[in-house]
Amino acid sequence: MGSAVPRPGRRGRDDALLPGSGRARARHPAVREGHLPAAPVTDGSGLAGVQRWLSHQAEEVALELVCAEHPGPVRGIPGRTVVRLSGCARELASHELVELLGLGARQVAVRLDGCAEIDDAAAHLAPIVALLRAGLVDRLTIEGVPPRSPLPDGGAGSTPEPVAPGDRGPRRRRAVLEAAAMPVSRRRLLGLGGPAGRELPPPSAEPHDRLVAAVRALVVPTAALAALASPTPHLVASGCTACGVCVQACPTDALSLRHGAGGENLSISTLLHRPAVCNGCALCVDLCPVDVLLVADRWPWSRLLSDDEHPVVTVTTALCARCSTSFPVASGEKLCPVCTYRRRNPFGSTLPPGAVLAPAAEPEPPSADR
Repeated sequence: MGSAVPRPGRRGRDDALLPGSGRARARHPAVREGHLPAAPVTDGSGLAGVQRWLSHQAEEVALELVCAEHPGPVRGIPGRTVVRLSGCARELASHELVELLGLGARQVAVRLDGCAEIDDAAAHLAPIVALLRAGLVDRLTIEGVPPRSPLPDGGAGSTPEPVAPGDRGPRRRRAVLEAAAMPVSRRRLLGLGGPAGRELPPPSAEPHDRLVAAVRALVVPTAALAALASPTPHLVASGCTACGVCVQACPTDALSLRHGAGGENLSISTLLHRPAVCNGCALCVDLCPVDVLLVADRWPWSRLLSDDEHPVVTVTTALCARCSTSFPVASGEKLCPVCTYRRRNPFGSTLPPGAVLAPAAEPEPPSADR
């Protein structure tokens, strides 16, 4: 049997949840005449659909994000656009969350009072809130965190005061949009124009690059940012051979080797690191053939606000007189280590370092029968 079809002119009790209903148009700040949602744009990857929808809004929007399992998002502070996430807030990508503030969100409040993993979600979101607060941006807040689940301390002013938006608020029901199926105006759907959309971040860009770009566009350089550690490692090296393996291994081109004249047949080779581009994968450290590249600390966020290069190590190198390979020198060597070994061992036979020859077996004494 087919499902029951509602009679014309009748609305069910849940119609207030639908952005296209008359009651929702009166209450929802982003649904107006001429921008009636006609069909959803389905997107299951984080906040990408919310970003596209937000970029086409004529006015700035106050967003309230709630987890998929939130029991009552229809109650709360009026004037906010409520968006139900596809999953838990602890799965939100930091770069997508910060990008909302540059795409037309006047305020973004992540509401955790209905979250099933409130401790994990609060711990996941606290660092990005601390980062923005350190840069004098207070437009991202975490709400509904009970006293038993305090946010980790990320610096002065990084922990918003917990609030419960529905405790004493109005009883009117708010429209709830779905992050995986944000509405589209009929005019936009039919290609009839509408407000020009703000430029979206390239989806193919690295999450680290998108986060750095979004933070740069929002924050103000402060002393607090200079004291806040970023995910980018501070690399050091002692005994570097300037072989370039780390440069070739870096997936983001954050490392480079610069060579300069250092005298007769000598060069000065410097390994340079760009903290703003480095995503912290540590492939360079893992693949260093001489195990001298190490992570000493983390760069502060203030270093990621510019594209400056940091010298990791400087090595004096020379060209091998036999194979023309560049190699580090300390006291005027003419041959690289490989050619030096071959000259000392022309037949290519030698024991590896640390190897010890086993004593030769003594011959057995002749038997009495012979």
